[in-house]
Amino acid sequence: MVNLILRKLLGAFITLFCAILLLFILIRLAPGDPVKSMLGHSADIAMSNTDDYELRVAELRAQLGLDRNVAVQYTAWLKRLLQLDLGTSIQTGRAVGAEIAHRLPATAILSAAALAVQVALGLLFGTVSALQAGKIRDNVIRFACVGLSSTPVFVIALVLLSLFAVKLHIYEISSEAGLARVWLPAIILGLMGAPQLIRIVRANLLTEFGRTYVLSALSRGLDRKRVVRHALRNALLPLVTVVALSLTTLVGGAAVIESIFSWPGIGKYALDSILLRDYPVIQGYALVMVAIVIAINLLVDVVYVLIDPRIHREGAEEARE
Repeated sequence: MVNLILRKLLGAFITLFCAILLLFILIRLAPGDPVKSMLGHSADIAMSNTDDYELRVAELRAQLGLDRNVAVQYTAWLKRLLQLDLGTSIQTGRAVGAEIAHRLPATAILSAAALAVQVALGLLFGTVSALQAGKIRDNVIRFACVGLSSTPVFVIALVLLSLFAVKLHIYEISSEAGLARVWLPAIILGLMGAPQLIRIVRANLLTEFGRTYVLSALSRGLDRKRVVRHALRNALLPLVTVVALSLTTLVGGAAVIESIFSWPGIGKYALDSILLRDYPVIQGYALVMVAIVIAINLLVDVVYVLIDPRIHREGAEEARE
């Protein structure tokens, strides 16, 4: 098991290094100039004080290190990363690592609440859909899943925000992160992620219901609820990966919801920085997201080995080969 985990760790580090290089290249290829964005690149300023403006642009670009070639910039960034330094925001002048660390708890709270809603809905309606396969409840649930999957998240968010905040006055619109404000965005994110989980739970349960041990247990007159619980337990292993991927999606993809609800998380922070061409913030956010995804996938691999010993045996056989 130790050898298998070490191989997974090595693969994770290689993936992280490749992701760092790819992120740096893609961000540098993006259109726009962060220096001119900082200076407020308007036509009036550029035309009335052309020489002063260009001189200021050159000075600021040299101050930020953007006048050096790409290889030098990449090397300098790697050195800072080894010191856990994500750089300084071009727009605010604050440390990117401190800014992300300050906003990460808000995103973690929102993601955890949304994941709880998603798992609860997935297990509940997935089980009901499997038990009522081909009946009215099953068709209604499947139709609702199709509707939710095909509806943009911002549409549902704006409709529910207008309903609960403007008309019913039971949701407070502010820029603070707290339990009193997390329930509505968490429900929306949970609803958007639930259809995939519902379909997987339904499909896995229907597969388990057709296995010999379930049919044999029912034929012997065992309690139906007990048999369903046992089948559900056996169908949960593939859900580990789905739930893990859902968590990474929630953490990295909640930017739209955070912006709509003014939730002070890292998604909103990154979205604002993208509009301002703030390279250090974009790089830092993307790097943190990649690291979180890799860490979660590595954790899932370890959990799989612990849950299903066959994976450990298969890994050992591959290592010997």
